[in-house]
Amino acid sequence: MSRRIVVVGGGVVGCSVAWHLANAGAGDIVLLEREQLGSGTTWHSAGNITWRPVPSHDSSVLYAFDTIERLERETGQSTGWLKTGRLFLAQDADAIRTYESYHRGATMRGIAGRMLSREEAGRLHPLLDPASAAFFWLNPLSGRVNPADLTAAYARGARQRGVRIVENCRATGLEIRSGRIVGLSTSTGPIAADAVVVAGGLWSRLLLATSGIALPQWSCEHFYVIADVTPRLAASTPSFSMSERRIYGREEAGGMLVGFFDENAKTIDAAALPDPFAFTLLNPDWDKIAPYFQSAMEIFPILGDAPIRRFINGPESFTPDGSPLIGPWPDVEGLFLCTAMNSEGVTWSAMAGRLTAELVTHVKPSFDTSHCAPARFGSQAADTAWLQRQISQHSLDPAKRLD
Repeated sequence: MSRRIVVVGGGVVGCSVAWHLANAGAGDIVLLEREQLGSGTTWHSAGNITWRPVPSHDSSVLYAFDTIERLERETGQSTGWLKTGRLFLAQDADAIRTYESYHRGATMRGIAGRMLSREEAGRLHPLLDPASAAFFWLNPLSGRVNPADLTAAYARGARQRGVRIVENCRATGLEIRSGRIVGLSTSTGPIAADAVVVAGGLWSRLLLATSGIALPQWSCEHFYVIADVTPRLAASTPSFSMSERRIYGREEAGGMLVGFFDENAKTIDAAALPDPFAFTLLNPDWDKIAPYFQSAMEIFPILGDAPIRRFINGPESFTPDGSPLIGPWPDVEGLFLCTAMNSEGVTWSAMAGRLTAELVTHVKPSFDTSHCAPARFGSQAADTAWLQRQISQHSLDPAKRLD
């Protein structure tokens, strides 16, 4: 009898897990989605994928690029992948040293990153004030996907390999007997399972709490705006990041997307979100983004007069150390986690799916698992005040996370 595996969560990560499990021939696989595929955090992701010569973004991102190419070839589903490169801007000495180390790391790997003069940077991004930074590094291994299309590609590939995908079906509890998973309860009835992978993003902690398991993740508000700029940006314009100011951005339909990694971020209890929460956003918070937007205007002065087309405020799940929760739960045989992507769900989806499939099928992991063990915070995971405090303070720009 085939091993029965249930994946909970139909975002970009859950669909990647299902596709990778199917590729591995892991068994009879069912994916459950509480609403529609990609309707939680995935749909409002900015979709950026950027390689960096640090452990969390090296082999995992190179694998993401390979996976995107393979998915498009095998499924015929476009992911919207567009390679643009990314400009890293710096003013202070610490940030400059970081990007100089990136340049050395790229050079050692044969990747043609380039340090730019102010004039070169201004030509690459016509809205940039070159005097706003002292250092510019162009990373060629960067671009973006359409998150909905990437999710659809994973889902199509999974279906092609026999995965059954059930939408509008909520997992409501885990069935655990004698220390092992035997199934789960859902809004449409019980499902037997030999293994369950919880990839429910915002809702993962709530699901596991029904079995007395405290996951070390919590949600924060994460903001970006889309401005109508003149002149319009070409789609090929490099994206940008200035981590010391906690801002990033890229072209979006001729306009400009500008996002912010907020200091002292506003935390959210997923249990308090409206229900349903499919394709839903939180209210704009102009006061919270004001200092970051002011910094963005100093770099791109055109933003001072550009109408804001849209304010995106969506909840995302973070951990206290910026690393995801991927792997088996130590006290329940057959229970696996793949959640809390720290605003990196699109970037890490390929790595997370492959790593989870390898762990479920007892194959030697292709990626380091030492930093992402789900139970690594021990009993502190049950202290919600501690979780919220740590995550509010440390929901960092990926470029600032310690590897």
